[in-house]
Amino acid sequence: MEALTDHDRMLIEKCETAGRQGIALERWCALRGDGREEFALDLGQTFRLPNRAEGYFGTISLDGVDQSVMGVRQYVEFAHVSKRHDAKQLLKDFVLGEFLSRAHWTNPDDTPGGFEIQKTHFQAVDGTYGKFAEADRIGAMDWRDIGTKYRWVLMTIRLHDFAFAMGPINKRLPEAVCVTPRPDFIHIVENPTPNDALMVSVGYPFIEYAPIPNYFGFGPGKFGLAIKLFSFYLTHDNRIHVTMDFGVTPRAQKVFDFWGLDPVYGGADLLDKLSFGLIDSDPLHLMMDKVFLAKHCHVHQKLMDGAAKKWDEWLGESAG
Repeated sequence: MEALTDHDRMLIEKCETAGRQGIALERWCALRGDGREEFALDLGQTFRLPNRAEGYFGTISLDGVDQSVMGVRQYVEFAHVSKRHDAKQLLKDFVLGEFLSRAHWTNPDDTPGGFEIQKTHFQAVDGTYGKFAEADRIGAMDWRDIGTKYRWVLMTIRLHDFAFAMGPINKRLPEAVCVTPRPDFIHIVENPTPNDALMVSVGYPFIEYAPIPNYFGFGPGKFGLAIKLFSFYLTHDNRIHVTMDFGVTPRAQKVFDFWGLDPVYGGADLLDKLSFGLIDSDPLHLMMDKVFLAKHCHVHQKLMDGAAKKWDEWLGESAG
């Protein structure tokens, strides 16, 4: 097995930290933590699949310390399964074995779309750490291996549909995140609601590391602690709808980070201080938090639009 470097050990330590802390945030988001303030989030775009989004702010106690939280829950009408199929087994097989590994495509403008994923590091169930061989790194792991072969896996996700808009400028940026799936983020529940026959949910905490350096103060690789959940529901009449949760703590502290300085929040907070509160910086913070949440939604709604097509392709392959 390839020897671990100091960089490898740094990533492993961040995976362990994110795993310990992320479980509490995952539960808080999934169970709609107490005292959270919810609001409709206008994405300002039209997507292929019917969808809606609600943002939220709140407070979570981590290790006895209260911290601010912001996040978003997206609701997506995903697909329909013919009654001639074993719908429950199909949904399990797709979500656990196919969903993220197939989540890449070419957009109509010939740009890459979706997620490009590599898995690099892992902790085996016997507690040992290791790295995947180069030939085995492409694509997401099978989620059924989490908890049976691995305690966790480190995946690097290239976000092909991440774009930065400012006025008339809308530019795609090369961005990526590192996430670490683990058993605590996998849930398979029969009859989770009166309307649903099955829920298959997968997710991960993000580690605080930007594999592609950037000047954002909040965003890919720049979260203090963040989690993502993809929950697929099968209704009793064989429709599939998806709920996606994203939660991050603390709320955004910077918009940009130029060698430790943020001209946006830094300038606004300085004006607030110099004006003795007459020029309040809070509205700017609130507006930018909602902008950040909407940007996250754009990337993941595009992911669902493409993944639904991959679902149809996969069903055709399975039938063949």
